[in-house]
Amino acid sequence: MGQLIACATAGGVIIASDSKTVTFAPSGEEEHLTLDRLVPLGSHVVLASAGALEARDLCRDFADFARGEGLTDPDALIEAAIPYFTGRHDEVMRKMCEKLPLDPVINLYLVVAGYSLKDAAHPGRLFVIWDRPKPPKIEYSRATDVFTLPRRMGLEFRLHQLVKRPAPLSQVVDAAKVGLEKLAGQDEYIGPPYRFLTITAAGIKEA
Repeated sequence: MGQLIACATAGGVIIASDSKTVTFAPSGEEEHLTLDRLVPLGSHVVLASAGALEARDLCRDFADFARGEGLTDPDALIEAAIPYFTGRHDEVMRKMCEKLPLDPVINLYLVVAGYSLKDAAHPGRLFVIWDRPKPPKIEYSRATDVFTLPRRMGLEFRLHQLVKRPAPLSQVVDAAKVGLEKLAGQDEYIGPPYRFLTITAAGIKEA
């Protein structure tokens, strides 16, 4: 599954991820891989994936599509992501079924995290698209300031309190780092290396 953390503050956006991924060999045995789930796109958008391993490939394919179309604005990317994800969903699922019987609880997640230079009052953009085993197969939601995948309500509450304060972006980054390391100590499927990216008016930066 992996762990994503995203937070939009007055000072910018942070998106973080671990890199540990578990997949299954044809024999059914677990295989542990290191996977980079964050894909910078342009100067002010980061695409991220979670869920099944195929979500990473879908994320990278969408990044290539967006570059080919010249899409860099976060709002334009959000509008394009929904039909793209919907159009590719059945194809991805068929490929998954070719390798192993499909587990209906496995989801694919595509996240768009961005900073809009056109909206000074509310520049942060957090948008997530995911699939479901039953209709409607594709759902999506715009997050206001904080979300985690999988959901970690305690960490979301702490980050939300920092956003409300409002705390400096660096303090939010520190809280996310502590939270992710704590989760890794509790969940064997979460592990390093960890990535933390911030997106501000100045662009994307490793934190």
